[in-house]
Amino acid sequence: LLAVARRPAGKGATTAALALGASTGLALLQSPSWHGRPGPGRILVRAESSSAELEAAQGPRDPLWHPSWIEADGERTIARRKALKGAECKLKLYNSWFCPFAQRAWIALEEKDVDYLYVEINPYKVDPSLPGGYTKKQLPLDVKKAMYPDFIASSPRGLVPSVSDPSNGDKVWESMHVVQYIDERYDHAPHFLPRDSPVKRAHVRIWSDFATEKMQRSFYTMLMEQDPAKQEQAKQAFFAECRTFARAMSTEGPYFMGKDISMVDIALFPFWQRFLWVGGHYRDLQMPEDPDFQRLSSWWDATSRRPAFKATLVCHDRLVSSYSQYSRNEGTSDYAKSLQSSLSGAKA
Repeated sequence: LLAVARRPAGKGATTAALALGASTGLALLQSPSWHGRPGPGRILVRAESSSAELEAAQGPRDPLWHPSWIEADGERTIARRKALKGAECKLKLYNSWFCPFAQRAWIALEEKDVDYLYVEINPYKVDPSLPGGYTKKQLPLDVKKAMYPDFIASSPRGLVPSVSDPSNGDKVWESMHVVQYIDERYDHAPHFLPRDSPVKRAHVRIWSDFATEKMQRSFYTMLMEQDPAKQEQAKQAFFAECRTFARAMSTEGPYFMGKDISMVDIALFPFWQRFLWVGGHYRDLQMPEDPDFQRLSSWWDATSRRPAFKATLVCHDRLVSSYSQYSRNEGTSDYAKSLQSSLSGAKA
């Protein structure tokens, strides 16, 4: 097996090699080329006798990209934003294409029509036996720091998303803080927090937190739980949280606040995408058809057609495949660990 951790050439390359070797226990060497292509900063991890380039797939030209995957709006947005350089970029977004928390910041920048540079971060180990090489096996912070020093400088815990502004040194991390920073920094419509009422702003924050702490937590419990009876229990809890949320939604327009988009819509959208796509695939999740869920369905129809939201929707099958380890409760991400102690079979 031959693994590669791609790093720019320079001072950090050796550090990345040493850190990666320490975390994996494999022998490392630096290579000036890879399959005949120049690559002064690539670090090869050598073990066994077979060979494959261990780099998680980001596009159709990558060896681990599954042939059944078709690029969607999200992949096209990433390619376009990665291509921006220099004066065109007012902000850097450190993001992971599969992460719902990071997708919030991504949507916010698209809504504000900011010229930003998209920087892809893969915080997980790569397994070429899985589609795309995607896992939910967290890399240690020292490895991420060696591989992505600029990212860690803007996100001390090594979690996406984060943003940085090279022109003034601004650095912000944590998804909802990034969304609020973007809203205030680019103080023009659409406003994610209403400008006309402190109580409305408070309610937006309350229901944004509800989407995070209640709805998505119940869903991930259902996804990761291996006991069918406990899965059903978590599903019913998820449905109850969805109904509570739906009854707080305005009836005067399609979005949570009615006619205007808000931070609540940005907070929930990436997770509702996964409720439908990932939940439907791994847990045969079917949404009820009562009035509360009809309201949520009309909300999803409106938000998913909105250009900025639609611009972050990646290939359906690619996203679903990246959640296979969560569905088997094999993830070691910080978020997975936060839930595992409450699941059946957890060690005391």
